Amino acid sequence: MKFRCLLLASMILAGCDAIQPEATSLLVVEAFVVSERPLPAITLRQAVPIQDPYDLDASTAATGAQVALVMQGASIPYTMQRPGVYVPFDSVLAVPGAELELSVVWNHQSVTARSRIPPRISLDSLDIVVSDTPMPGLLLESLFIDPSLVDSLGLRALGQIAQEGLIHLIEATLYWEGSATRAGDNWWMRLQLLPALGGDQRLGNYFLSPEVLRRETEIPYTYTSFRSWSGSYAVQVTSETDPVPAHALRVSIIRCTQAYADFVSGSLNPGEVEPPSNISGGRGIFAGIALDTMTVQIR
Repeated sequence: MKFRCLLLASMILAGCDAIQPEATSLLVVEAFVVSERPLPAITLRQAVPIQDPYDLDASTAATGAQVALVMQGASIPYTMQRPGVYVPFDSVLAVPGAELELSVVWNHQSVTARSRIPPRISLDSLDIVVSDTPMPGLLLESLFIDPSLVDSLGLRALGQIAQEGLIHLIEATLYWEGSATRAGDNWWMRLQLLPALGGDQRLGNYFLSPEVLRRETEIPYTYTSFRSWSGSYAVQVTSETDPVPAHALRVSIIRCTQAYADFVSGSLNPGEVEPPSNISGGRGIFAGIALDTMTVQIR
């Protein structure tokens, strides 16, 4: 199933103007090595002063770099395909469990990074439960609050700033086979529900718990060798007789490294000045991941 560098490419690149240090020559690296897929393109861009606008064009592309990736001890040379984008000379599949080393020489500086490719992962099955009738409650940005809990939670003041509404609740449970644990394993799981609710709806108003980032060993087994996770989201309707609006739901399951988990957590935390990076001598992210996605129609 097609992987769309998710939200991460845009988080690194579109957000670069918010994370640039003063050193204009600092290199920003972006690469995600997906288990059992061809080795990816590696994007190299230049940092600019934080007060300057950041354009995703040739003016910020890092050109003329020497790029090499080492997998299982074999060096795989890269060449520049277009400004700032480097691809391997030959198509090589990412080997699950393989150690990775990246080295880049550009503008009289050298940056390096290490990672490891997780074991492959695939969704075994998906259970969807849709509420029969809409639920009444209070809508406050990304929160849906059951009115029966307002008093017990001491949230009476919310009545002045929250909006009353009706929502259909959709819960999705994902099942996948857990990886065989071995010494040194420290895999994380990023699990997401990504409903397509239409461009005229603010997604933030309809999410309850659509995403989680946890160590895989902390997610319990449901039966035999399968782990599971349940997430939910809500879709607002106007009448108690309205059915759930038809829409597509894409679920994403990613097995990842500690560096990827740290980077995602930092990128989603508005209190962070810049996301954590595993690039020695630069910024950005170089990480091995394994992933699978599935799209279902909700009616």
